[in-house]
Amino acid sequence: MIDKRKVSRDDIPILARRDAKSRRASRPVPAPAQPKEELGVRTLITRARGSVLLSLDTELERYGVTGAQFEVLKNLFRNTIETGASLCRALHYDTGSMTRMLDRLEEKGLVRRERGARDRRIVLLRLTDAGERLLPRIRPAARRALRRHLAGFAPEEIECLKDYLGRIIANGRRQDVPAPAASPGRSKGGAVR
Repeated sequence: MIDKRKVSRDDIPILARRDAKSRRASRPVPAPAQPKEELGVRTLITRARGSVLLSLDTELERYGVTGAQFEVLKNLFRNTIETGASLCRALHYDTGSMTRMLDRLEEKGLVRRERGARDRRIVLLRLTDAGERLLPRIRPAARRALRRHLAGFAPEEIECLKDYLGRIIANGRRQDVPAPAASPGRSKGGAVR
């Protein structure tokens, strides 16, 4: 503490500079701006999928199901898929994960397993009455989650996005076409990240 009685007029500029310097030192220094991370297509698709699923999980939490379980219920409701193996292929899950998910849905009383009438080795999957009643109630929540992610997109942009994603999926299904060999003269700028 400075005794004001001992301070001369000549000392005031020095004290003012010292006081201003201590005020600057006590202010938080903003962190330097981080350079914008350039993300590749694979990373963007993975992050978009994760973000949509997280939002879907949040919306469906009050109904006691996850986004992944909703996809299973939705596929069973359509009656186009009847077995765990078919669900694994359609949803790209491994058999262990699918078995655990079906176990949980069965414990919740939303799905039941039945032996095939013609072939007892086949286990068919069916929605229970509770599962059929739940699905129409949770569809609006799923639509809300997706609408949140598509906010600000024009209808034409959504159609383009659907087209692009459909093409990516179709290209992934073409397993019989060998990948093109990289030409020696191709620049890095044209490479897909």
